[in-house]
Amino acid sequence: MWDRSYDVTMQTPIGARYGTMTVCVAHRTIHGMLNILKKASPFQGTIDETGRCRISGALTTLTRTIPYTGTGQVTQTALSFLLTGERERFVLSGTARAGAETERDV
Repeated sequence: MWDRSYDVTMQTPIGARYGTMTVCVAHRTIHGMLNILKKASPFQGTIDETGRCRISGALTTLTRTIPYTGTGQVTQTALSFLLTGERERFVLSGTARAGAETERDV
């Protein structure tokens, strides 16, 4: 099991948006919080032994909530996802924050 915080950038139609993402990986599950667009929202999903994963959650903007599914890769140093909503797609990428790692044996 390990926990990690990442500084992330999400590419949107109106430009890049910056935030953080906390990730907890245990066995074959992944969950955490995506803090972007001035809102924090939980996500959850599955991850394989190589770090490839599928997540789901919802982004909240000033005007609406956008449910999404995401596919991507997470390692202890970086992450990248393609988040797909009903009408939109967002590329999310990030790098681990220095000193923000916690590893635990399960």
